[in-house]
Amino acid sequence: MKIGIARRLISALVLFIQIGCYNSYAQTTISGKVIDERGTPIPNANIAIVNKNNTVSAFTFSGNDGNFILKTPLAVDTLAIKATRLGFEAGLFLLPNKSQFTQLVLKESALKLQELTVKAPPIILRKDTIDYQVSAFQAEGDRTIADVIKRMPGIEIKENGQILYQGNPIDKYYINGLDLLEGRYNLANENLPADAVRKVQVMENDQPIKILKSKVFSEKTSLNIQLKKVTTTGSAKLGVGLSPALWDVNVTPMVFNRSFQAIASVQTNNAGTDLSRQLDVLTKSSQAKMPTPVLSIQSLSTPGISTDRWLDNRSHLASLNLIKKTRNQTELKLGLGIRDEMQRQAGRNYTRLLTPGGIVEIDERITNRADTKALNANLVIEKNTERLFLKNNISGQFGQIDGGGKLSRNLLQTEQQLTAEQMQLQNSLSIITHVGKQLLNINSQTIYNRRPEALAVRPGVFPDLFNAGKNFQSITQDIFTAEFDTRNSVSFTRQFARIAFTPMAGLNFQNHQFESAISTKTGDSTRTHGNAFRNDLKYLHLNPFAQLSGYYESSKWQVELNVPFRMHAFGISDFTQNSHQKQTQLAFEPSLTARYRATEYTDFTSAVSYSYDFGNPSQVYSGFILRSYRNVQKAQGAIPVNRILLGRIGINYKNPLSLIFINLAGSVMRINNNLQYRTGIDSTGAAELTFVLNNNTQLSRNVHLGIGKYFGGIKTSLKLNGDAGLTRSEQIVTDRQVPVRNRNYRVGLSGSTLFTSYLGVELSGSTHFFQNRVADQRQKTSGISQLLLGIDIYPGKAHALRLDTERYATRGSASQNQLYLNFRYRYTFGKRKIDLEIRGTNLTNAQNYLSIVNSAFTIAESGFQLRPRQVTTGVRIPF
Repeated sequence: MKIGIARRLISALVLFIQIGCYNSYAQTTISGKVIDERGTPIPNANIAIVNKNNTVSAFTFSGNDGNFILKTPLAVDTLAIKATRLGFEAGLFLLPNKSQFTQLVLKESALKLQELTVKAPPIILRKDTIDYQVSAFQAEGDRTIADVIKRMPGIEIKENGQILYQGNPIDKYYINGLDLLEGRYNLANENLPADAVRKVQVMENDQPIKILKSKVFSEKTSLNIQLKKVTTTGSAKLGVGLSPALWDVNVTPMVFNRSFQAIASVQTNNAGTDLSRQLDVLTKSSQAKMPTPVLSIQSLSTPGISTDRWLDNRSHLASLNLIKKTRNQTELKLGLGIRDEMQRQAGRNYTRLLTPGGIVEIDERITNRADTKALNANLVIEKNTERLFLKNNISGQFGQIDGGGKLSRNLLQTEQQLTAEQMQLQNSLSIITHVGKQLLNINSQTIYNRRPEALAVRPGVFPDLFNAGKNFQSITQDIFTAEFDTRNSVSFTRQFARIAFTPMAGLNFQNHQFESAISTKTGDSTRTHGNAFRNDLKYLHLNPFAQLSGYYESSKWQVELNVPFRMHAFGISDFTQNSHQKQTQLAFEPSLTARYRATEYTDFTSAVSYSYDFGNPSQVYSGFILRSYRNVQKAQGAIPVNRILLGRIGINYKNPLSLIFINLAGSVMRINNNLQYRTGIDSTGAAELTFVLNNNTQLSRNVHLGIGKYFGGIKTSLKLNGDAGLTRSEQIVTDRQVPVRNRNYRVGLSGSTLFTSYLGVELSGSTHFFQNRVADQRQKTSGISQLLLGIDIYPGKAHALRLDTERYATRGSASQNQLYLNFRYRYTFGKRKIDLEIRGTNLTNAQNYLSIVNSAFTIAESGFQLRPRQVTTGVRIPF
């Protein structure tokens, strides 16, 4: 065996020597000079040795002095040398195959250019920036930039308007490089005219803070709307309809200058348009969201279809957003939003609760009304340069909810009334600057919340718990919550070659005060229940911490390691129980994130982390709380300690040449808990939820796949998305500890094409199905499927007809197939492209939509009453 290997090595070495000798002795060198007929040197001429089949065996270019050198190993008698240069006739010269010096003389010729049309490719990749040319994806019927973005491969728009790129939400939404809306980008995305936009840019691994570039790892993705010109734009829309009387008004002017931008909007409608989404923050923002109320009235599950099919509303909204950039690169931003809205809903809830002893069924007929008033205001000062980053955001949010409803549960009539007020004030400050060769980073956030709430239910519920098993007239739950939360940190960043180190220290503090009381009424007697049904709690959480972070970046790798040590000190005073407890917990929470760029088109991402979650104060209340008419809750009084191990890995592929985008991601999460849910369910389905001290584990696995492909020649976009999830946990249900299994699967496919200038088609379909299992009780698979077909017909230059067909199929305890038909005719005229529209929705006059919501051991089916058939006419005037 060894002798055979040696022979092969010797043979290869002999062959290598022979090749070297051939190159050494058979190579011909042609040197020379390219000149014109007057003897003037011709620079940058192309000189090539061509074979009989017109292939090139060697080539070079002449220098500024016209000189060139060519080498070739061709074993022929004569060499054919071709010289070309713009403005000269091509010359072919035959020379003997030997090393020599020669002059190549070219004749001048008149330069005649043919008419040439230059068309940019639909997608251009420049390092981490991808440019989508809007003209390549825009259809005749598109009016807003959202209509165009939804066709772009690699990008999705969710039902709430949130934009995903390669399966992940974007972190910034810029317009001409300015972040005007601070995450409330629905306002621009759904109102900015598509004709005003030149391209949409996606910036991967974007570090929006300039001073941190190449120092702090960023997985953020930002989207930039690049306008065609500095402009004043926007639109005004007025729509009316009859039976019932309908209106839909939207006036949204916009100004975009180099240093000033503004979007103002006044909207009102009762046609099913959801205006609340215009004020939603859809990105990770320094502005904290308003907490969800503790109390609620029993409602129907929101249908997973367009709101204009089901939303029975009367909504008004006014908003103003503006940004001014000064000469010293300081940005001043102002955001104001006011919303006044009434919503009604009617339908049926059918809920199945899986218990070890069998299935408990709840049948509810529900009619609700909710009036909501909200005010948002924020003022931002920001300076973002390579030497300094400063941002201060002061904001206030105010809200009021008045809700009421009537329902019959298993033929028992019940009334509910909810009132809730919310106030949130906060200030966020971030400063990053150079101190010598280091970066100093200071962050501070302070939040104050105040929330009074009240829930009244008639007749009284949970008689065994509140009235010794006897029926009573009504029950009222009152709650008052006040919170003060401050988070502060200081860090230094020092860079050594490709590695940056950031030591950090900080202090977080939370003061949570909670009071609650339950009163019942029997006849003329009102009783306020004792300590078992009251809460008077003061919850303090002090969290000092220290952290060391390291960041490494090369042409292929980006790696970030965080090693934090945190101390959590809790002080809980329960004045109703006259108890005081203190607890201290040390937490080591390391995390590692890495990105490897295998090629220009392919990169791999991975992350692993270990962290602690200490729940929230609502898991410490010792007195009962009536959260809804059939849900009463009591906590153990102990502090939750949840240990979370999370790992994820993903691959992203994008090829702007073949116009394909692929993303595949998987994650595994394991949570070790010290508290366990204990749910008691009576024969009516009423649930009593408590927490007990008992170690348990929850395991979740998720996989996501997304594929987008654009066929430029036929203007066709195809998208495929799929998700699969499995969750396993342990819970105590009706005094038995049982394993709970939840499986969820979703597959979606969509496509749009423009067959000709007269016909376009959009087709999308999705199916979502799930299955629950509690102990040996296994629920049959339930699911929802939908198929949507849209046909655009353009019979003339000014005419556009849109036909929509929607089919929904629901499979649960009962099955339902529903078909919806909609149409829109649009006539466009004038230089300003004014639209006149006639729109018809729900032409089949479908009565209700059946949706399914799946949770740990509950499956809730909601039959939601839909809006009736309606026809509206309107006009849209672009600015």
